[in-house]
Amino acid sequence: MAAAWEEIRRLAADFQRAQFAEVAHRLSERNCIEIVTKLIAEKQLEVVHTLDGKEYVTPAQISKEIRDELHVCGGRVNIVDLQQVINVDLLHIENRANDIVKSEKGIQLVLGQLINESYLDQLAEEVNDKLQETGQVTISELCKTYDLPGDFLIQALSRRLGRIIHGQLDQENRGVIFTEAFVSRHRARIRGLFTAITRPTPVSNLITRYGFQEHLLYSLLEELVNAGRLKGTVVGGRQDKAVFVPDIYSRTQNKWVDSFFKQNGYLEFDALYRLGIPDPAGYIKKRYKSAQLLFLRAACVGQEIVDQVEASVEEAITSGSWIDVATLLPSSLSVEDVGILLQQVMRSLNKSSSSLVFGDTIAVSEKFLSSCAELFSDLMQQKAEKEIKNNPVNLISEEDLKQASCLENSYANKKDKKDERRKKATEGSGSVRGGGGGNAREIKIKKTKKKGRKDADSDDESQGTATGRNKKLEFTFMSQEEIEDVLKTRLQDCPEELITEIAEHLRRPLTKTYQEVVRSVFTSSASSSGANRRQAMKDLQEEFSNLYNNIRLFEKGAKHFTADDTLAKHLLKTLCADITNLVFNFLASESMMTTENYSTITSEGRIKILGKLPEDTKGPLTKLHTSLNGKSIEDFLSCLDSAVDICGIMVKKGDKKKERQVLFQHRQALIEQLKVTEDPALVLHLTSVLLFQFSTHCMLHAPGRSVPQIINFLSGKIPEDQHSLIVKYHGLVVKQLTSQTKKTEHGDSDTKDNMEEEEGAESIRKELQEITTSIKDLVLRPRKSSVTEE
Repeated sequence: MAAAWEEIRRLAADFQRAQFAEVAHRLSERNCIEIVTKLIAEKQLEVVHTLDGKEYVTPAQISKEIRDELHVCGGRVNIVDLQQVINVDLLHIENRANDIVKSEKGIQLVLGQLINESYLDQLAEEVNDKLQETGQVTISELCKTYDLPGDFLIQALSRRLGRIIHGQLDQENRGVIFTEAFVSRHRARIRGLFTAITRPTPVSNLITRYGFQEHLLYSLLEELVNAGRLKGTVVGGRQDKAVFVPDIYSRTQNKWVDSFFKQNGYLEFDALYRLGIPDPAGYIKKRYKSAQLLFLRAACVGQEIVDQVEASVEEAITSGSWIDVATLLPSSLSVEDVGILLQQVMRSLNKSSSSLVFGDTIAVSEKFLSSCAELFSDLMQQKAEKEIKNNPVNLISEEDLKQASCLENSYANKKDKKDERRKKATEGSGSVRGGGGGNAREIKIKKTKKKGRKDADSDDESQGTATGRNKKLEFTFMSQEEIEDVLKTRLQDCPEELITEIAEHLRRPLTKTYQEVVRSVFTSSASSSGANRRQAMKDLQEEFSNLYNNIRLFEKGAKHFTADDTLAKHLLKTLCADITNLVFNFLASESMMTTENYSTITSEGRIKILGKLPEDTKGPLTKLHTSLNGKSIEDFLSCLDSAVDICGIMVKKGDKKKERQVLFQHRQALIEQLKVTEDPALVLHLTSVLLFQFSTHCMLHAPGRSVPQIINFLSGKIPEDQHSLIVKYHGLVVKQLTSQTKKTEHGDSDTKDNMEEEEGAESIRKELQEITTSIKDLVLRPRKSSVTEE
């Protein structure tokens, strides 16, 4: 033993000498750094630089220092704070902290903080002290106090309940820990408070007023009610609307509800609300499980009331009358509820096809509605006959017109088949019996199938035209107010609301029936009016042919004035406008529009008629209307031919003999007018036109402003003395018209200038009177041969 100690002392002396001995060879700091770096690169040495770069620290040393610091800080330390203490990069600290958490179960990493079990035990002791003091502790408060997440605290504290913490966690609300004494204290308060309640009381009000913990209160209240310690029920569950109803109040409430339902046969939801029942429908269903009840919007009714309503409605339907169900039911039921009840009764009776519901509460049988409609039968017949007589064009549809045409044709065929065949032959050949010459031909242009043609092309064309024009009109029989007035006089026992709804219901059926009555009246009168319509068509074609031939003749006269289009425009504005209006008026009648005197139709009127015509007719008629604003008679006549081709109007062109008759009649009419007139301007106008006709054998339709052009044209066509006389007369007429215009503008006055003007006008008038007879004699006396005739 002594030898051993001697050996130890010797070794210690050698070690001391070695420590104090001077080294002959030292490594520089740079060489040491390079050697350590080389070892680290070859992974033979694992060390970490400190933040200042002066030291190397091993991972094991970092782990040791972390544990030491955790112990020094009482079991909870922030990783960021460890960086300042250990003096290495935060990444190395986090890595070593994660390794420590994985290797040691007693240490946890929470929100960047290392926490060990000793700290949690200390926290649990602090929580227990606070719990024993206050009776309850909320996790939310602990989260704010200890800056830890709630789930972590619940998990950590739950493991220490009963061991360190003497309390329990609320199972309904896991955010609260309370003691048994706290629960017992609350149970006693709840038992005393709810025992004293004698009427329905909202639980939320009690929680607010007495500061109960909500989930704990519901749990204890449910426990006390189920155990029978509290006599009552909680209605509405664990909600804000939950109400505690004591048994004493429930018994009184049930007694009142049963008594009211037995006496009246119904229950109002509002009344149950006032009794403190928050869910009336659910209460009634639970209370009367076996009873047959009909639930409405704001009430429920028993089977007795339903049976009473069913019997009354069935009786009204059977007897052909009406009944207001609201009079059979309590006045407290709303109109909406009465309507729901009535609809349910109608479905159960299966009477929806034989009755209707008006005003939500009135059941009306179809028999009663039919009797109301029959009240208007005589009025319909009288009004239909009156309308047909006064204005049939507004009343008859295209379909009715075709039916009437068929009747008329049938009647005409039976009456005179020979004339019909002859007429068809004439139309088909387009010729005229007798010697009419080359121009004496009668043109038939696309007549409709009234004439009985059987070829397929004509039938298809006529059918297409009829389809295009079939714009069926709807004829109003009476307004709703008028129908109400009639019903009020006949149904004096009906309420005004019912009469209004019956009138609204009957308006469309009555209008439809009235249309059928009108068609029936028209069809019955169509055969009797057929002759008048044929005569009207004949007159129309005669008038059209006369206007057409006159336009042709006037066009020949206007061609002598090729340099001036005034005469053509005047002809377009007058006779051409008249024949256009005649065509438009005819189409308006065919399309069932109101007809009028064609001479009064304006340009706006033609545009309105165009808007109501079918598309196949509108195109040619639009071109015809537009051509009136042009300058060419030929263009107008071309458009007119296209228009009459659509309308089916026969145009009988005149022959030479007919033209001579027209020329003679026109000349004689002008001569007769010239004989009786004394107006110098009109005398000049008539004389000029007559001289033009004598010279050219052409009619002329000219306005007053064209007289100078006519006089210039007559130069060389009549003797020089006659031309000079008429030129002189024209100058005097112009002077007279000028003086009359000035007199009108300045008015009557006695100034010297006006006196001179009056004297000049008087001299002009006298001179005109002297020459007027000579001017008339140019036409009225036997004529000398004109220059052109010679």
